[in-house]
Amino acid sequence: MLDFNNFKKILMNLGKEIFSKKFLLAVSGGADSMVLLDLFRVSGFEFRVAHVNYHFRDEDSNLDQKIVEDFCKKNDIQFHLKDISEEEKSKMKSLQNWAREIRYDFFFNLLEKENLDFIVTAHHLNDELETFIINLSRGSGIKGLCGIPKNENQILRPLLTFSKSEIYAFAKENLIDFREDKSNKKDDYLRNKIRNHVVPKMVEIFPNFLEQFGESLGYLYTVNQFFQEEIQKNFDEILINGNESDFTLNKEILFQKPKIIIIEIIRKLGFSGLEIEKIINAENGKFFRSSTHEITIKRKEILCKKRD
Repeated sequence: MLDFNNFKKILMNLGKEIFSKKFLLAVSGGADSMVLLDLFRVSGFEFRVAHVNYHFRDEDSNLDQKIVEDFCKKNDIQFHLKDISEEEKSKMKSLQNWAREIRYDFFFNLLEKENLDFIVTAHHLNDELETFIINLSRGSGIKGLCGIPKNENQILRPLLTFSKSEIYAFAKENLIDFREDKSNKKDDYLRNKIRNHVVPKMVEIFPNFLEQFGESLGYLYTVNQFFQEEIQKNFDEILINGNESDFTLNKEILFQKPKIIIIEIIRKLGFSGLEIEKIINAENGKFFRSSTHEITIKRKEILCKKRD
C-alpha cells in the first residue's frame, strides 16, 4: 500500500545517508509525479522541482505547467522550467528519443548547477510491466527483463513497487490535484498500445496480476544480481589484454563455457538475437558491428573495439 511510511522506507533502501541528500523531482503534472511531489513535501526532504513544457498539446501543455508551478508557489518549493522553443522542436527526429534527451539534459544540468544529488522520477509498477513486455518482445536477456532500475546513474525511482491504481487512490485520499495526459489514450506508440490494450486484458483475466508480477520481478532482480556477478567473473577470466576501448578476449576459453555465459558475454558487446548465433558460429576473419562495439573473429581470439 502506498503511504508516507512505506515511501520513506523505500527511499532509505535506495541508498545510504539518503536523508542528507538533495533531490530534483521530475514533475509533469500527471497523477504519478504529483503524488511523488506531495510525498516529498510531507516527508521533509530537501528538494526542487523540474518541469518541461514541450508545447505539443496547445493549452493542455500550459495547464500542465500551471498545476505544477502553482503547487510549488503554494508550498514555497523552488521551480525550474524548461520551455521548449519552436527552434528546438525543428531539430527533432524521433519524438520519444528527442523528448527524453531534452529533459534528461535539462535535469542533469540542473543537478550540477544547483549542487543536487539525485534526480527522482515517478515511474511505477505499471511502467515496469510495460517495459518488461517490450523487452520480452525484443529478445532481451535477463537484465532487460528485470525492469527499470530503482537507483542508477543518479536517478531514483521510489514508486516502482506501487501500481497506478494505488497512486490514484493515494491522490484521491489526500486531495492531490493532477492532470491527465490525453495523448496516453492514443495508440501512437508501442508502449501506449500495451498500456491501453495488453495490460487491461491481463488484469481482467488475472485480477492479482500486477501484485504477482511485482513479486516475480523482485525475484528476477535478485537472480540477475547473482547472474551478472558470474558473467563479470567469466569476462575477467577470458580478458587477455587491453583497455575499456580496445581489448582482446580468449575465444577458446569463452567457447568452452556454458552457452548462457557465452550469449551474455557477447550481449555485453551490444549484440542480440540472431547476431549472437552468427558470432558463435563465425569463421576466422569475420567482422561484426553493434551499436556499441566492433569485433573481429580470429582463430583463438576475439578483437573488440568500442565505437565512438
